[in-house]
Amino acid sequence: MGNFRESDEMSEDSMLGKWKSSPPYVKWPAAIIAGWIVLILLIQLMNSMSATSSMPTECDEDSMNCFRLAHDGTSYASGDLAALKFNATLDEAQIVVENWFDEGFLSSVVSVEGEEKIVIHGVVHTEFWFFADDVFISMECNGGQVELTLHSQSRLGKSDLGENLRRMTGFHADMTAVKWSDSACEG
Repeated sequence: MGNFRESDEMSEDSMLGKWKSSPPYVKWPAAIIAGWIVLILLIQLMNSMSATSSMPTECDEDSMNCFRLAHDGTSYASGDLAALKFNATLDEAQIVVENWFDEGFLSSVVSVEGEEKIVIHGVVHTEFWFFADDVFISMECNGGQVELTLHSQSRLGKSDLGENLRRMTGFHADMTAVKWSDSACEG
């Protein structure tokens, strides 16, 4: 029993002892931050289990976490945005789209596939909670122009609170503002 008392006295200098003797104005913020970090880790674990590896052909009916803007009539939740097409080469469009991901906050390119029809798969994380959204941009030549199909979809949850529409409206504005080469797209 003597050893038990000695370990109690030693524990006051330990991390747990210091925590117990800390005032509430230190404990509450630390507990909130620790809880937030645990939630972020759980969200990242769930994000990794629900990743989409190939570009979907459409959004699910009645989906509230999907955006699609396409030339083939499969547009969904895209507001009044017009499908994108530019006088540019495929290589030029690919570089511009990859740069958009690279310059974006919490975004990255996951894969680039294809030659005549290029599909760029990127992931964009939301701020604060870091939910992952899969963003697919496909591009192909049609009538001498590059046509882009945009698809953005949340990995988790039933609703994205309009985040995909906001993000892709920004992408649309960024692509429209680019000074394209006016070269004919061949392929």
